[in-house]
Amino acid sequence: MKSFFITFLVFPFIALVWFFIAISPASNSSKKQEFVINKGQSIDIVAENLYEKSLIKSPLAFKIIIYLNNLSSKIQAGYFFIAPSDNTQDIAKNLTRAQTKQVMITIPEGLRRQEVANLIIDRLQGAKIKHSFNPDLFIVQTANLEGQLFPDTYAFPEDIDTQKAISFLHNKFLQVAKDLKIEDKDLIKITTLASLIEKEAGQDSERAEIAGVLTNRLNAKWPLQVDATVQYFLGSSRCRIRICDWWPQNLSKADLGIDSPFNTYKNQGLPPSPIANPGEKSFSAAKNPKVTSAWFYLHGPDGQIHFSANLQEHNKNVCLYLKKDCN
Repeated sequence: MKSFFITFLVFPFIALVWFFIAISPASNSSKKQEFVINKGQSIDIVAENLYEKSLIKSPLAFKIIIYLNNLSSKIQAGYFFIAPSDNTQDIAKNLTRAQTKQVMITIPEGLRRQEVANLIIDRLQGAKIKHSFNPDLFIVQTANLEGQLFPDTYAFPEDIDTQKAISFLHNKFLQVAKDLKIEDKDLIKITTLASLIEKEAGQDSERAEIAGVLTNRLNAKWPLQVDATVQYFLGSSRCRIRICDWWPQNLSKADLGIDSPFNTYKNQGLPPSPIANPGEKSFSAAKNPKVTSAWFYLHGPDGQIHFSANLQEHNKNVCLYLKKDCN
């Protein structure tokens, strides 16, 4: 009789532990996947399809959630976007709100707006989704929004138009600026500095110290000497079509001496506007630069960054890592 009561108490406990484990997120990946429910599909099929896509841990736990929440008659046919990091409860509720066909488009950090336009139209055409997005109009209408088209993953709905696409990207930029508590009076300055950091940094761990070096130079009224600002100007002046090499790589001495407010070798201070669309980590570094004794940096052929506190150290690094100007 005693063993019976022990079993009577232990079994529900084990079942409860299993249930809570089974409805926890399938993984920590927040990358959303398209999931489709066809008209007439049963809950059993929906559960199996979610499991096969690794969006849930257990079809049985999913069905229990459905019945406990009385959702079996509310599941809709249509398109959904689900991340493995969503728990089963949230996924079940999500399936009651079908969406129109969408395409997920990821905008990488550090692109200029022309490159963003090219990427969006390529993805929309590749997905064969109905749209009225015009990349050339996008470029015209974002003439004053370089740096303010936030790189992220967006769900672009069917029939997306140019203005809606711009709103998606610009509204996310405004939200990130608000989350980082960037004041309006500092927004353009920080966005411009963040765009330089985005193009200069090879790894996330470098961003704050690069920001510190650039801040040291700004405060001392030194030229920033950032190659990417010259590349931005050259791309802007040489490209007359949308499909173009917007970041010319091999800069000559003549290029570095070109007369332009974007030439940070000849001019002090920041360029007149952002040169790319930076991500959140570059914004954070620009707002909170690392206090550093470094005034110079360079990247070696292996991508490793090397900071130096004075010109003598920097010249040694140029010789040691770039194998040039060795006297």
